[in-house]
Amino acid sequence: MKLSHSLLVLGMLPFVKSQAIEVAPGDFEPLPAGANALLLYYQHADRSDLYQNGHKVSDDSRLSSDIGILRYVHAIGLSENLSWEPQILLPFGQLNASGDIGALGDTRGIGDPVITAPLKWTLPTANKDIFGLAPYLYFPVGSYDKNDALNLGENRWRATLQASYIHHFSPKWALDTVADATWASANNDYGSSGAKLEENTRYEYQAAVRYNWTPSTTFAVGGGYITGSATTLNGVDQHDGVSTSYGRFTVTHFIEPTLQIQAQIGTDIEVEQGFKESARLNLRLLKVF
Repeated sequence: MKLSHSLLVLGMLPFVKSQAIEVAPGDFEPLPAGANALLLYYQHADRSDLYQNGHKVSDDSRLSSDIGILRYVHAIGLSENLSWEPQILLPFGQLNASGDIGALGDTRGIGDPVITAPLKWTLPTANKDIFGLAPYLYFPVGSYDKNDALNLGENRWRATLQASYIHHFSPKWALDTVADATWASANNDYGSSGAKLEENTRYEYQAAVRYNWTPSTTFAVGGGYITGSATTLNGVDQHDGVSTSYGRFTVTHFIEPTLQIQAQIGTDIEVEQGFKESARLNLRLLKVF
């Protein structure tokens, strides 16, 4: 039984790692033209319940992840209402398996670096709504060894196209909505046998309601839904497409005008395939200069 759980988990690991970068409420608000931002993230998640075709097959398939991300952003004002924000993200961290999947061991290293360059339009609405469009490209240079069950790198290219709309109801209330699609190239050296792993398009939708309690402090509650990502191994369908919904609660606070901290807690609500996150903690430090 434990072996079958481990085999199921192997197919879900790319999905686990691809969630390392998630849009937080307010992320698509434009920075001032010419500004730079340096961000440091810490993300911890615990998982123990494992699902297959909507049925729980294990409650002791424990996989914890501790991921850090270093992110640099530079804002360029293309016009009065259009901002372009090229940026680079460098993930690193560790994965640890225990319980029914303890044989998978653990790993640490660097993930696949990401570049993105969102365009953010400030619209001529009553409260200056924001429309954003962001392409992401993941470079397959992270830590990867086909003989290891757990890897931080994926050994394949990945690209995401993301669209966002922020509706400002008033100076205090806003609704963030984000939708994206992610495509991945084949991993032609997957597992000890060097198999060919292919993945279908992954789709995600996120929404959050934000409340500016004070000029320095914001609360947000929201969630999201992920679907797609079914894989084939050497052309054989693995029947592992995901359908996951989750919830998030976020607090953001400016310690000073150019230094911001953010804390977010979350959990998966419903899972069709793979791991169910029992608890997630995301921390972020942002410095604007």
